[in-house]
Amino acid sequence: MYSDNNIAHRDFVIELMKSTGKDDLNYIYRGEFTQNLQQHILSLAEKNIDRDKISGKIKKRIFHIMVESIQNISRHGDAKEDSEEMTSSFFSIQKENKWYYITTGNIIENNKIDNLKSKLDKINSLDSQELDKFYREVLGNGQLSNKGGAGLGLIEMVRKSGNKLSYQIEKVNDEVSFFYLHSDINGITLEEAPARAEDSIYAVNYMVKLHRFVLDNSILLIYSAVFDQDSLLSLISIMKNRMSGAVNSKKKIISIMVEMLQNIIHHGNVESTGINGCQGIFYISLIEGKYCLTTINYAKKSDAEVLKQKIDYINSLSDEEREDYYNERLFDFDGGESFKEGGLGLIEIRNKSKNPLEYSFFDSGNADYMLFKITTCINI
Repeated sequence: MYSDNNIAHRDFVIELMKSTGKDDLNYIYRGEFTQNLQQHILSLAEKNIDRDKISGKIKKRIFHIMVESIQNISRHGDAKEDSEEMTSSFFSIQKENKWYYITTGNIIENNKIDNLKSKLDKINSLDSQELDKFYREVLGNGQLSNKGGAGLGLIEMVRKSGNKLSYQIEKVNDEVSFFYLHSDINGITLEEAPARAEDSIYAVNYMVKLHRFVLDNSILLIYSAVFDQDSLLSLISIMKNRMSGAVNSKKKIISIMVEMLQNIIHHGNVESTGINGCQGIFYISLIEGKYCLTTINYAKKSDAEVLKQKIDYINSLSDEEREDYYNERLFDFDGGESFKEGGLGLIEIRNKSKNPLEYSFFDSGNADYMLFKITTCINI
C-alpha cells in the first residue's frame, strides 16, 4: 500500500482542521459496514447535507451517490471476515463551498483489477448521451455478477454527479490491493469538477495518504464540522454500534464522548472570518486495548495559560483529591478567573477515564485563536 517517509511527521487531522472553513465538512469512517452501521453513517452525512440551502433534487443525487458508494464496498470488497483488512474499508464525505467529494476504499483481489479498471475507463470515456445508451445496454443484458453488479452502480454515479469517477489502486500484497473510488458533485448545479492539485484535501491522492495515516494511527472515525446536538447524537449512534467490549466499558466511553463533544459545543464557539459556530474535530482510535478519544477546537490565545494550568492541576490530583475538587467546584456558583475555577467537564473526563488528560496547542493561522487538542484514553 501507499508509503510516504514523511507521513509519520504530518498530522493530517490538524491539516483537516485548518482547511475546514465555514460550513465545510470532513467526515471519515473506517471499519465494518454492517447494515445498521451504514444507516447511522449515512444519517450523519445526510443531516449535514440537509443544513445546506440546495435543491431537493440535488440532495437526492448526493445521497444516491453516497449509498451507491457504500454499497460498492460490500459489492466489490474481497477482504476475508477473519482478516484485519476488513476493518480498513472506509467511507469519506467532504464538503467545500458548493462541492461535495465522496470517497470509498476497500480491498480487492488482484485478479479482478484489470476488469474493474476497464469498466471504469470505459464509463469515464463516454459523454452523457453515450452513458445513457450504455446504461440501457447493460441493464438490458442483465449480466449480473455474483455480488450483484455489472457496473450499473458506477454508471449511475457518473450520471448523477455529472462528473467522471477518479480512482486509485494501491498494491497490498501478491493477492490483494486497495481500491479507492472518488466522486465529485456540485451542490448547486451539475458542472465539471475543477482540477485539483494532488495535495489538495479534496483530491483522491490526498485521501490515499490520509487513509494511510488513519490506519497507522488506528483511527476509527474522524468528524470535522460545525458541531451541534444533532451531530453529537449521530456520532454516538455510530460509535455505539462500532465499539466492542463489555457493556459497562461502552457506557463509560459514550459518557466521556458526550462530555468531550459538549465541550466543543459550549466552549469552541469562534467569531472570525471564515469560521462560524462551534467548529471542531472529533476522532476516536483503538490503540493497544484502549479507546482514545480526541477533540480539537478553536480557543482564544488569551485563555491558553489558564487552560494549561487547569489541566495540569487536574492531572496532578489523586483520585480522592480530584473527587473533593469536583464537589467543591460543583457548588461554587460564583466562578472566577483562577485556573482552579470551573472545569467540571475536564474533571468528569479525567475521573471517568482513569487516565491523564493529554493536550497540545497548535497555531491556527489566526491572530486571536489557537487550536486546542485534548485526548483521553479508556482501558477496555
